[in-house]
Amino acid sequence: DEAADAHDLRIVLLGVSGAGKSSIGNAILGREAFKESRTRESEIQRGRVEDRNIFIIDTPGFFNTQLTDEEMKKQMMKSLYLSDPGPHVFLLVINLGNFGDDKRNIVEQIQENFGAQALKFTMVLLIGREKISRGKFKQITESENIKEFLNYFEERFHVMNSKNECDPNQITKLLKNIDVMVENNIGQNYSNEIYLKDLRKLREQKERVKYEEKSHKQEEERNKQEQVWTRQEERDAKKQIERVNQEEEIKTKSKEERIKDHNERKKEDVKERAQYLRVKEGNRWKVTKRKKDKDGHLKEE
Repeated sequence: DEAADAHDLRIVLLGVSGAGKSSIGNAILGREAFKESRTRESEIQRGRVEDRNIFIIDTPGFFNTQLTDEEMKKQMMKSLYLSDPGPHVFLLVINLGNFGDDKRNIVEQIQENFGAQALKFTMVLLIGREKISRGKFKQITESENIKEFLNYFEERFHVMNSKNECDPNQITKLLKNIDVMVENNIGQNYSNEIYLKDLRKLREQKERVKYEEKSHKQEEERNKQEQVWTRQEERDAKKQIERVNQEEEIKTKSKEERIKDHNERKKEDVKERAQYLRVKEGNRWKVTKRKKDKDGHLKEE
């Protein structure tokens, strides 16, 4: 009925290979619905739990060496179609026993496969509580690493035992915790529309980065060209200055030579004039030196 449908819950399990996603799916459904081996394909199983329909979609683990990036992407897309109209929660399964390995680029993997908005619909499920001491658990949950990691999910996390040590009470608490998250998301589920919107944003962002890089490249080319032109202009200006300087030098030399010639000529004229005057003076002197002899005749001394 419609009331039952309104309480349906769609869960997509995420995590690295070997984290224990399939066994947690089985623990929630209360039966061996999934094969507990390395999952290679996204698969849906359903069950009736606490008087409601629960749909669980198991996915291949992140960093699965058996799948190519393209195959992985395809399986993640398949998980969305299987959970149509979209999951209420991405349950990110992390094994407390090897937490250090588990958080390798997980956030980037979720964003790459489902878009940044998917983080709002993700809850971290820390499993294997029974396998570690109280001191070790405190050390993990209070470390800066996990605080920084949980920050991406607005500190939404739940802790429980592994499947074999998990009782129905723990499942009830987990489902309640998920319901609180769904309420905070105003009952909205993650949808293909959200994914496509994110994908569009990502594409636009990439296009913008591409455009900015192209503009930057063009700007660099322009600057380079301008530098070439500037250098050319500087060379031309230098040549022009050299040419003008050469012309000025030639003019100056020519002028100096003309002045020199003129001065030389002047000097020659002065010399000639002086010589002429000396000759003239000499002649005049000769004339004045003539005297009359006793007979009354002029004679030179």
